[in-house]
Amino acid sequence: MGAARASAVAVAAVVGSVLVMVLMVTWAASIGPGGVLTGDGPATHRVSPSPSRSPTPSGSATATRTPRPEPEPGARGGDNAVVRAVLAVLATALGLAVVAGLVLLARRLWERWVDRDRAPPPPELVEFDVLETPRRVAEEIARDADGQRALLLEGAPRNGIVLCWHRFETQAAAAGLVRRDWETSAEFTLRVLDLVGADSVLVARLGALYREARFSDHPLGEAERAEALAALDAIHARLAGRMEARP
Repeated sequence: MGAARASAVAVAAVVGSVLVMVLMVTWAASIGPGGVLTGDGPATHRVSPSPSRSPTPSGSATATRTPRPEPEPGARGGDNAVVRAVLAVLATALGLAVVAGLVLLARRLWERWVDRDRAPPPPELVEFDVLETPRRVAEEIARDADGQRALLLEGAPRNGIVLCWHRFETQAAAAGLVRRDWETSAEFTLRVLDLVGADSVLVARLGALYREARFSDHPLGEAERAEALAALDAIHARLAGRMEARP
């Protein structure tokens, strides 16, 4: 069942129930409180005493009848006031139910009308690397090997090591590899090197030197720069060999 049809059925059910209640109360009010239940009740077998006869001026005897008690004044007016109050409450409930149902129905119809012209949602983004990306990234790293080596040798050892590591990120972006939202710079660089099949031991050593240069306070010297340079040259040599071995 569609959303619009379900809303219409719900509105009809509420309106029908309220109408039935209003009709019942109206019927009770029209016949009066005393007419809802009629009849003399269950029969009784009590023996009534014979009515006494009194002589009339003409000499004939007639039965004395007991007069029927009159209803108390104001009783019927109080009943009618209660009925009117109940009718007012039910009429208000009926009006609110109808308004709410119409608003809900109009909203459903409007949503369906808007959705008809709305463009379909974009396909869900699946994070994976296409088959051609590793080759492009490896080629970009090999092409920029001299520039990356020059960054490592310039300036202070700490700055050179940090710039050398970040250069992998620049090379990957130039090859079309996109950094994911949840990735840090170091995580993205590690994914780049893993993607191209770089030696994990050499990558781990260069990454450790980067973290030491990036987050430590103790001084770094030429020994750390030389160690980083050796790891970088070995990574480039392994990548060049893998690329030559590919058909």
